[in-house]
Amino acid sequence: MGSDLSIVFRWWGTLFLVGAVAFPLTKRLFSKWWDKGYLFSKAVGMALVTFLVYVAGTVHLFPFGALSIIWAMVVVFIVGLGLNGIHIRKGLGKQVWKNVILLFLEEFFFFAALLFWSWIKGHEPSIHGLEKFMDFGFTKSILDNSYFPTPDLWYAGFSINYYYFGHTVMAMLTRLSGLDLAYTFNLMLTSIFAFTLTMSFSIGYQLLRLGLPDRIGRRGRVFGALLTAYLVTLAGNMQTIYAFTKGYFGDATPPPFWTLLWKASELGNIGLGLDKYWYANATRFIPYTIHEFPSYSFVVSDVHGHVLSLPFVLLAIALLILLFGFPIQKGAKFEFSRIVFYGFLCGVLLMTNALDGPIYMGLFLTIFIVRQWNFIVLWKKHWKQLLSIFAAVVIPAIGASLPFLAHFSSFVTGLAVNCPPAFLADHKIGPILFEGIEKCQHSPLWMMWLLWGFFIYCGVFFIGSNIQRIKISKLKLIQLKTNFTQLHMVLAIFFIFSVLLIIFPEFFYFKDIYPMHFRSNTMFKLGYQAFIMFSIVSGYTIVRAIVSLRGRVKNILFLIILVPQLFLVSIYPIFSVRSYFDSLRHYQGLYGLNWLKSQYQDDYAGIQFINTQVAEMNPQLPRPIIVEADGDSYTDYDRYSSFTGLQTVVGWAVHEWLWRGSYDVVAPRRADVQAIYESTDIEATRELLQKYDVTYIIVSSLEREKYPTMDEAKFEQLGKLVFSQGVAKIYKIQTY
Repeated sequence: MGSDLSIVFRWWGTLFLVGAVAFPLTKRLFSKWWDKGYLFSKAVGMALVTFLVYVAGTVHLFPFGALSIIWAMVVVFIVGLGLNGIHIRKGLGKQVWKNVILLFLEEFFFFAALLFWSWIKGHEPSIHGLEKFMDFGFTKSILDNSYFPTPDLWYAGFSINYYYFGHTVMAMLTRLSGLDLAYTFNLMLTSIFAFTLTMSFSIGYQLLRLGLPDRIGRRGRVFGALLTAYLVTLAGNMQTIYAFTKGYFGDATPPPFWTLLWKASELGNIGLGLDKYWYANATRFIPYTIHEFPSYSFVVSDVHGHVLSLPFVLLAIALLILLFGFPIQKGAKFEFSRIVFYGFLCGVLLMTNALDGPIYMGLFLTIFIVRQWNFIVLWKKHWKQLLSIFAAVVIPAIGASLPFLAHFSSFVTGLAVNCPPAFLADHKIGPILFEGIEKCQHSPLWMMWLLWGFFIYCGVFFIGSNIQRIKISKLKLIQLKTNFTQLHMVLAIFFIFSVLLIIFPEFFYFKDIYPMHFRSNTMFKLGYQAFIMFSIVSGYTIVRAIVSLRGRVKNILFLIILVPQLFLVSIYPIFSVRSYFDSLRHYQGLYGLNWLKSQYQDDYAGIQFINTQVAEMNPQLPRPIIVEADGDSYTDYDRYSSFTGLQTVVGWAVHEWLWRGSYDVVAPRRADVQAIYESTDIEATRELLQKYDVTYIIVSSLEREKYPTMDEAKFEQLGKLVFSQGVAKIYKIQTY
């Protein structure tokens, strides 16, 4: 643990440095925030520094490396100082020192969160399972290549056709820290845990400071902010009620919980599920769908796009509160600098986790329209200003994402209708697809309630508590008298927008390659964002109800009914952490490749050999291409390409099928790989190796398992044996 502590400290120092150079700019953006946005400064720095490095590498201005990162940091720092203008002359440093205790406490909070989850993660650090091979391979490929777009490690000759800006952030921090990716891969996950906890805390604190200024003190705000941070970061859903039944295991359609309670009570088995409850079921509860949330992500440890996006998502939410949640001052002008940065952030979100960009652009426009409705109605008078605001957010979003979009081809082929009418089946109207009538899945209401009921309950109470009177006019129109403040209006839109996000997959889905799980990715991406916004609204609502408890029966009833629901969503980490991290009994360290060294000792040595060979090459030269046995997704196949970052002829087939939009382009490569290993025709094999410009051939246990008729002697005629240990051999092909 001692060596890991020094590594964590070094990693924290890297994050601190990135945040420090971005703090002058963050302070300007969040000048009205309770702490000048200090807890957001690292996210601001990561977004801007990585973007500058990415653009410079895309246009071949600077190669990706330490010098380009330092250059980008200097630019961000100078721009931040320049934008502070007069404040610098009045003593920016003096203001910082005045709040040094607060900044110290916040930095300690972040470091404590980072250290805490690093300790948790150290009990199961293996970069193994789910999509860790992909995420590690993406980042390794970025690190080992000088320019963008980054080569696709599983499709030789082509660049990555996936959103990988978040992986570029990880690569940037890895290069700046000087640490091995086998450590920083895990540290990136623990950092995002710390970002999520501290940034949601900051949001919760600001909401209470702004919404309840006279009814709650500092301790109350800290409590409420911690509650908000817990809900966003660690809470789950009420599916944990199955832990208090006899449980269900392996059922395609989970039985209603009340039937299990009844049967369990007859058999005397209530509570049996406490030992057998499977935490992953909370994210796969509705058949053929995914409804993940941050707490689950931090446990299963895939450093994937939706996880890497979290700091930028919370930054966007904070900016929306800053832009629209503060009281409108007379004569105040629109804050174009913040709007421009928000637009840039939407572009970053699109490059990190594609649907997040449109989601938060749509949320901005929704809040703007509602807040400025009277202004919009008189659009003929204000059209120039409206156009300038629209341009201020949309143009930076497009501009920021353009370098990425220029090399990206969407694998979503349209917006499809869930349960299409029979007469429109297998038709297309514009971008709207009407697939076969078998493409029909709806979520049972009782399942939706277990997943989202706690949040719906809090949100409905929040909106209801802002309605003072409901009156039906003589024309039978419903008239509402409300006391919505600007802040409450924003929170209400967060809630309603989130409800629409979880309802959307009941009617539509974004068409991809999956047959039975056709709405899975849609529900996953939309529901993830809904969970975050729901949690923020719920945290504020609960504290507001407690503060206003005296003499209000409705608040008392709300809290009484809330308690069992809050209990069910709060206990999720007990099950997930205990299960994934083996009850925290054995600390293994933060190095993520010990499993590879243990299970594939010879391959681990072979991978280290290739990495050494590549490290000694001129970084300006093309990276060598390897061939290894291709395998199905989520398996141990393609481990060499994953952990060297080198391109192989073809990797995980279903992933490449998704990214390339058709299996027709993947299948021929799989056949070619099989021929390379099994063909007895040396010249034909040589031609295939030339076709893909292969440098190294991998022959190890998985290759022998998949290609049992392989004649290894053939490779000695085609090249030279450059590595041999146990079952692993690596041949270097002779120059063609």
